[in-house]
Amino acid sequence: MVIAINPLQPQDSFESAGQGLSDGAWDFQGQDTRCSTHAIHTYVAAMIPGLARKLIDTYVPTGGSVLDPFCGGGAVLVEAIRSGREAVGRDINNLAVLVSKAKTTYIDGDSISRIGARVLAQAKNYNGLPMRFGKLEYVEFWFKDYMLLPLTALKISIDAIDSPDLRTLFRVLFSTTVRNVSLTYRNEVRLRRMSTVEQEKFNPDVFAEFTDQVRLAAQRVPQLPMTARADVEKEDSRHLRFSNEAVDAIICSPPYGDERNGVNYTQFAKNMLYWLGYGRQDLKDSKALSLGWGKAERVVPPSATLFNTLEAMQDNPVAVREAIAFYADYYETLRQLARVVRQRVIIVIGNRVLHRTILNNAQITAELMDSIGVPLEVAHFRRLPSKRLPKMREFGAAIDQEAILVFKK
Repeated sequence: MVIAINPLQPQDSFESAGQGLSDGAWDFQGQDTRCSTHAIHTYVAAMIPGLARKLIDTYVPTGGSVLDPFCGGGAVLVEAIRSGREAVGRDINNLAVLVSKAKTTYIDGDSISRIGARVLAQAKNYNGLPMRFGKLEYVEFWFKDYMLLPLTALKISIDAIDSPDLRTLFRVLFSTTVRNVSLTYRNEVRLRRMSTVEQEKFNPDVFAEFTDQVRLAAQRVPQLPMTARADVEKEDSRHLRFSNEAVDAIICSPPYGDERNGVNYTQFAKNMLYWLGYGRQDLKDSKALSLGWGKAERVVPPSATLFNTLEAMQDNPVAVREAIAFYADYYETLRQLARVVRQRVIIVIGNRVLHRTILNNAQITAELMDSIGVPLEVAHFRRLPSKRLPKMREFGAAIDQEAILVFKK
């Protein structure tokens, strides 16, 4: 039996209210998603820049502050800075923190080019041994042997950069290089090794790839405002260390589900993090902070839609337990967001599929926020032409649409 807090009656569904379909105004199909520093380092499940910018321009006061507690690749933060707002980002993934910092910190192009040339020259003169990884880390499986020495040389040279801002940027450029030369499929979230035939044809020049990344950064980073610097830190969204009503608005796209059944951010980042010097325990510690992780018993939060869906899944107690864990943690995050915001919380989210059952994340979120005392102001909907998400497809179900939920205090 599912344990619930006061199982409420479901709110009228978005679909029955005639709000469940995209009108195209929020789709941004065909828009350039690699403008400005968005082109630096891909990240899984990234928000489209045009969507982030439209939400900021529509709902955040001029000169106001924007918090993204799931900042990932920094799309919201970059657009906040480009629009003249204060940008604040939090994430539990070490790679997300690095990438978001690099994308939102101004550095002049000459400095980037100069340091890039120095790093490359030092790396080419490196005469030491290549890095080796433990069997449990399982890193070398994803690279050809010839790649290990130049990657090692680049890492050592980058780690010696004196300027913290430049070192962060070059660590991110190195991370992109690591991913681009690895034996994985680029258009997939979960790691999958190239076929033998494809591997035979795939022989990238590590130094050339790194040079391309430096050249791109020297073009794009100086496009930021000269005062650009976001406040980005690693932090658990369930325990934000902000004072009450510290930011004007929150704009985010939270996980649709836990890492077991949804986007596995840890798997996406792990090879890059290992090369950057993080260890297995670092990855475990970050994953332990993800929503729904761990075996602690949780209680179903106050959403009738969620309660009814879980009742329909009772023949699979493991799936029910995992769903309860995720939504209980998600509810704690929503409570934190409601506490630290002054005006609006904007959540971009799609449905998930678990145990052949569709969970209406938009409806669940609206009910949870209503119970917190922050009602839904308006809901927009957008089609998903190319967002980097796992298929999560079952019995014909698929994530092909997102809800944009605007809650007002």
